[in-house]
Amino acid sequence: MRSSPRLTFHVRLEDLVALTFFLLTLLLRIVCHGLEGQNFSPADVLIIIPAVTLLLAKEMVNYFVVRKPHPAAGSDAPLDFVRPYWAILRDWLPFLFILLMYYSLWGDATLLMVTTDRDQALIGLDQRLFGFQASLVLQRIISPGLTAWMAFSYFFHIVNIPLVACFIYMRRERSRFREMMSGLMVVSFLGLLGYLLVPAIGPMYTLRNQYTVPLHQAGWMFSREVDFMDFARIRRDVFPSLHAAIAFVVWLYAYRNSKRLFWILSPMILSLWLSTVYLRYHYLIDVVVGLILAPLSYLLGNFLFRHFGDIPVSVGVPASWARRLPWLAKPSAVDPPPKTEEGR
Repeated sequence: MRSSPRLTFHVRLEDLVALTFFLLTLLLRIVCHGLEGQNFSPADVLIIIPAVTLLLAKEMVNYFVVRKPHPAAGSDAPLDFVRPYWAILRDWLPFLFILLMYYSLWGDATLLMVTTDRDQALIGLDQRLFGFQASLVLQRIISPGLTAWMAFSYFFHIVNIPLVACFIYMRRERSRFREMMSGLMVVSFLGLLGYLLVPAIGPMYTLRNQYTVPLHQAGWMFSREVDFMDFARIRRDVFPSLHAAIAFVVWLYAYRNSKRLFWILSPMILSLWLSTVYLRYHYLIDVVVGLILAPLSYLLGNFLFRHFGDIPVSVGVPASWARRLPWLAKPSAVDPPPKTEEGR
């Protein structure tokens, strides 16, 4: 019996991690709203459904853009023009999906599994493990100049990631860039799960009555940076500190690809870690767990990329499609399994 024609995609690990997160949060919303007897509104899937659609559409577009049509068609010139730009866009899209993963938890979405904030538990952990509340102790060293530097370091998080990514993309093998994207996806996935399991609003709200020294800054520009970061945050993004975890992961990829870049970034990364507590966004336990999560995500992301960087997914297509487009069901050479090489 003749088998039906099949169309084979190669789904990237980066996309699969994002897709898993979106489907998991969608399932959580359906189940948790059902258990609480609440109606499932369109607002619940405002980001999730478009993100899933974009992920699936990206694989479809990639199949038809990257794969060459049958030579007899003679219509490959437009695709030859599009391919290099599409390849760049596809490589960098994981940044968009990380943002969509983060903002899919906007509002009270982080209270789906655990319906009350866990700040008191985190405060208690800090007290038992360290014997103090770090943001209260740091009041002793607060000054306008230091606050401005801490605010700049915290904001540097936005610049740090694309800076290292651009260096790797332009100066190292393409597989190294995708390896970094995989590591960022894994740490984001695990960190966002932490937001769902341990929702918390942070010390700037829970300990505000105990602060006696205000965080005055030296210049208006730095105040604008902090205002922007406050505006761009979701409400419960405390445990673990993804600022600390992602910065550490990026730092590790900088070390793997350029020791010079690693040392240049070191003062900013170390200051960024301190700024998360100094600016009262995080408890100390959040930062410690973030710094533990980072190397684990780095190793796991690299392992998964080596073994599952591109996962073939075969889908049956109608025979009539294959007759009209003979190249459609031929073996695809799109995105062969990646080979990682040692850096220079």
